[in-house]
Amino acid sequence: MDPGTYISIAQVAFEGACLAVKTFRHGLHFSEDAERLVLALEVERFRLHIWGENAGLAPPNEQPATLPDRLLPICEILREYLSQIETQFRNADILSTRYGLSETEAPPTKSALVRQLVERMQRSIQTSGIKLSASSKTEDDDDKEEVGSGDTADAGLGTDYHGLDLPKERRKTSTWKKVRWAVRDLGKFESLVKDLAQRINKLNELMTETQLRKTREDNYRINMVVVGSAVDEASLELIRAAVRGDPDTSQVRAAVERKALTVAGPSASPRVIGTARLQALSLDEFILPSGFADLKRFITFKHSSSATDRPYLLERKTFDSSMLPADMALLSSRIQRLVLLLQKPKTPDFRTSQAEGCIKDPTHSCWWIVFRYPLQPAPQPDLTRRQLRSTKGAPISLLTLLQPANKFRPPLEQRLILASTLCSTLSELYLSGWLHKGVRSENILFPLAGPSIPAGTTYTPEEMNRILSAPLVAGFDYSRHETERATIDRARNTGDVGVAIYRHPHYQGEAAQGYKVQYDIYSVGLVLVEIALWMPLSSFLEATAKKRNDRGAAAPRDLIAALQLGGGKQATTGSVELSGDMKIFHEPHAMELKKRLMARVEAELAFRVGSPFYRAVKFCLEFADRNSQADPAVDGPGEVSVHPAMEFYDKVVVPLAGLASP
Repeated sequence: MDPGTYISIAQVAFEGACLAVKTFRHGLHFSEDAERLVLALEVERFRLHIWGENAGLAPPNEQPATLPDRLLPICEILREYLSQIETQFRNADILSTRYGLSETEAPPTKSALVRQLVERMQRSIQTSGIKLSASSKTEDDDDKEEVGSGDTADAGLGTDYHGLDLPKERRKTSTWKKVRWAVRDLGKFESLVKDLAQRINKLNELMTETQLRKTREDNYRINMVVVGSAVDEASLELIRAAVRGDPDTSQVRAAVERKALTVAGPSASPRVIGTARLQALSLDEFILPSGFADLKRFITFKHSSSATDRPYLLERKTFDSSMLPADMALLSSRIQRLVLLLQKPKTPDFRTSQAEGCIKDPTHSCWWIVFRYPLQPAPQPDLTRRQLRSTKGAPISLLTLLQPANKFRPPLEQRLILASTLCSTLSELYLSGWLHKGVRSENILFPLAGPSIPAGTTYTPEEMNRILSAPLVAGFDYSRHETERATIDRARNTGDVGVAIYRHPHYQGEAAQGYKVQYDIYSVGLVLVEIALWMPLSSFLEATAKKRNDRGAAAPRDLIAALQLGGGKQATTGSVELSGDMKIFHEPHAMELKKRLMARVEAELAFRVGSPFYRAVKFCLEFADRNSQADPAVDGPGEVSVHPAMEFYDKVVVPLAGLASP
């Protein structure tokens, strides 16, 4: 057969499968307890259409269907898989005996909640850039279709059969569209949805690597749309129920569970938040280094631990001791939800430490979040503890590795993978609507680097690759859900310049209002610049535009140490002065830093790390300044726009993943 015939066979089979699923769904009578499965069926319909789009069988804008050369010889396998889907939803014996359905005269159920969710998802999908074929319509569209002759139905598919000898029942659809099915057995009906998902997975396995990558990306976008459609407790609960059969480490289920922590606000019912509980812990259980109250974080062990027992990371979260009781209660709730967020099962792409619980330390006006920390031990167990004592338990961070004195110089390919890994973690956070609020290089930890970096240490490429392959994102700064408008933590007023330089210019000093995801993304851009040039951001405080170099020679010491010193020559540009030992950093300083940074990005980044990396960084640094960007914190539940998290995924995560792929 010629390629056109192969394509026609596959296209007819695909459209037959789509029509069978659609017709079955819109003729379904079900009770309220089956709504979760009906919603899951709708999500699988989206996945089926995505497969068709990426395979070339449902091209947008009425373009002719295509198939890659590699798929042409296995066209019969494609048709067989698609025919199995069609049979699954058309064969009355299979539907009744295997899937617990029975024919009924009752009208199809019009669930308002399911309809609202599906319509919201469809609008979001359209704005996200995912193009679905005409056969994925809402219930309203289906109601408007005229159930006429079989020829009319076939014409509605837009299918040219090219003279294929198809069975007569495949050409007539009007009789089938009149059949109504009622759900009698929820367990068997759930098997119907799972079997459809498995058959779609089999279709995905037949795709080329390029098609499969695009399908994975579109499925991630679908997950983002599904999670974003949970705008209240009712819609959240339905979506949670729909994905409950997925593994707890699946992307969509993990994201829904993270969103469940805050979607209904501080007064959410236990049913929404879940059954997780914070572990009761005490500082007395842990070995505390001297001056621990002044440390941001430290690695330690429990008093009862043996030399080989588990290390822990304690991370400090300060609060204002004069805070009003109502604000303190809200902040306490936020801390507890953050710990629950970091306790929940996670996907392999969500690189964070496992939280154990938190400890309130009123003496030092702070909480301590306790994490399990997968520290790479020294060759001798006792040496690990001695090294931790010498460094007061400070973990190795990206900021540590960026210091020229440590002579850690990873090759480009390892830096690209690191950048992609970090952005994937943050994308999963944004997928569930959470913000980090503390994205900076000191909050990216490397447990496989060990307890310390002894003087004179040199690294082989293999050792650097092992260390960089397992980063952990830490330092969630009173992270909150994007819909929590109040800013009560006063983090914006910190006097720590090493923290302030990572904030957007509009979130500096007393004028800062309304933290949003765009500010997080700006901070991501700064860290990406550090990774690309392999130099700390603090170098830009010292260097002038003409005298900077890629190792930051003008700032050879760590910024945190520099802040403890007085004096120092300042670099001046216009009326704004920047220096490594400055004590105040507000909006004008942030604007000047951004100006210096953008000049370097424009001049060098594409040359050093490639155009896709350059475009990703530029997007991050400029995204928050777009006046037309909708703020998700003020959008109403009925408003649909391209969420910033979707744009971050499209403009940053996808291109960086492409660079990081072998």
